[in-house]
Amino acid sequence: MRTIKLSLLLIFLSSYQFCLSQSEHFKSFYVPAEDGVRLAVDVYFPENYQGQKLPVLFEFTRYWRGSEDPQTGKPKPSLRRIDKLFLENDYILAKVDVRGTGASYGIRTGEYTPTEVKDAYHVVDWMVKQDWSDGNIGAFGGSYSGTTAELLCATGHMAIKAVVIGWSDFNVFESPIRPYGMLATGFISQWSQMVNWMDQNSSENLGASVRRVTEFVPTEAIKEHSNNPIVLESATKARFRDSKFAEFTYEESDPLFWKKEIQESKVPMLVLTSWLDAGTAEGSLLRLEHFTNPQKVIMKPTSHGGAYHASPFKVSDQLISPEPSVREQMQMQLDFFDFHLKGKQVGVENWPTIRYYNFGEEAFKESDVWPPKGQKRLKYYLGSNGTLKLIASADDSGEDQYKVNFEVSTGTNNRWATQLGKPILNLDNRNHADSMMLTYTSEPLKEDLQITGTPFITLQLSSTHQEGALFVYLEDVDQQGRSRYLTEGGLLLENRKLSSNDMFEGIPYHSFRESDASPMPVDQIQEISLKLWPTSILIKKGHSIRVAISGADKDTFDRVPEEGTPIISIYRNKMNVSFIDLPIIPN
Repeated sequence: MRTIKLSLLLIFLSSYQFCLSQSEHFKSFYVPAEDGVRLAVDVYFPENYQGQKLPVLFEFTRYWRGSEDPQTGKPKPSLRRIDKLFLENDYILAKVDVRGTGASYGIRTGEYTPTEVKDAYHVVDWMVKQDWSDGNIGAFGGSYSGTTAELLCATGHMAIKAVVIGWSDFNVFESPIRPYGMLATGFISQWSQMVNWMDQNSSENLGASVRRVTEFVPTEAIKEHSNNPIVLESATKARFRDSKFAEFTYEESDPLFWKKEIQESKVPMLVLTSWLDAGTAEGSLLRLEHFTNPQKVIMKPTSHGGAYHASPFKVSDQLISPEPSVREQMQMQLDFFDFHLKGKQVGVENWPTIRYYNFGEEAFKESDVWPPKGQKRLKYYLGSNGTLKLIASADDSGEDQYKVNFEVSTGTNNRWATQLGKPILNLDNRNHADSMMLTYTSEPLKEDLQITGTPFITLQLSSTHQEGALFVYLEDVDQQGRSRYLTEGGLLLENRKLSSNDMFEGIPYHSFRESDASPMPVDQIQEISLKLWPTSILIKKGHSIRVAISGADKDTFDRVPEEGTPIISIYRNKMNVSFIDLPIIPN
């Protein structure tokens, strides 16, 4: 219980989102959706508002638009530093409890559903007709609200002029609910408990109550929420991408589902994202490469929400301030809205298309295209005695056996736990974890090597069990032998069948559809190819590259199989070639 309460607190306090103890000038409304369901909306005005028409910035939230003291019923301060900045610069703010949450009526039919998209259209349409709106609408947010900001573009409403998308979910099946086809119980169980408490207005567990709209507590709305699906139960049952996650499939809950409509909107986007935040970096890069909307992307080395530095070359077990700073992150958002909603010349048009952090170098780089110009591929082959080599083995035989160690973990402050607002820690020394895995390490590099993009690995593999999981880690090993986590990939082996997808040209792609799933044949060699999450890393001269392979990450994913201990064999000979394929930028 205490852990979940802490996680909830962290979500509210993540990034630049620190609560303020200032007076708040707001009005509350119930706005009817198309089907008559009433949605709770708070509208905030600048402190010295004189009735002029101003642009409106929306945040559609799953986490209550506001709260109040459960004993007195008095509103609690809910404005954050970013909110205050927008208000001080003559924007009106609108915060909306999405359907089935907070003080809004209705029942949840899933997360990020087409129903929510339709609701957003009607709320925006109501707003532009109000006396205080000048007809220019933007949307912003992080995490859930970042995704709803992007989905607002899919409504096709002509008033929407720009959105800020922060740490958003682009493909909800692969990130964050079922990465690699496996249930990320370490995250989803806590998130499910938290949102259930919020939907039921459980003040005993949360220490607050949802902010009412009228003078009456929204008892009937909360009673309707009792019919909301339990997220953990839905995710446990919905094992494949085409499974129904409540009333809609995962696919119908993705921004990808709305690609055509989002592109047709032509709405400009500022995308704030982080390399080590679940799989959000991949989504940001796929959007940049395949969506035609004007985009500016800031790829940071931070935790979810941009609150803390996460580079394993800087961070050990202590918190470090983020790059860019919280203040800089907020100013970028203000400048972006000032340019697109007010026409102010603040230099946004001169920003690079993408500014991305380069681990190892510990500096930002810039590019106007993605992938960056000059990107090539370089293979390292798995060799004997735990080596990685640039030349494939010419031996007739060669294999390594690994008995899965279910104690292997990336810890409780990893790229998945940060989705609950946690900092990323303790990835700077992976030697103990490496000792429980099967590892392959290159000779020290004779010159610097720049890796930027999406690595992938191909393994000739057999297993003693029909069920199994595979985790692959890419690491940097310095001259003292200290290994640092760079990125990872994984696969529930039943999803090993490769499919085609235009967004992953030259990169292994798995559909995660039920029709493509099948058990592993016991003790038969299968070619397993999987992508790792994208990254950018300068491996310095004298350092080595390491690939570490395991069958578990105990603090994040459920055990596969539930019983028994598989022995995995990796084959590395001239007939069965295993290798990692790295995206590099030559000097």
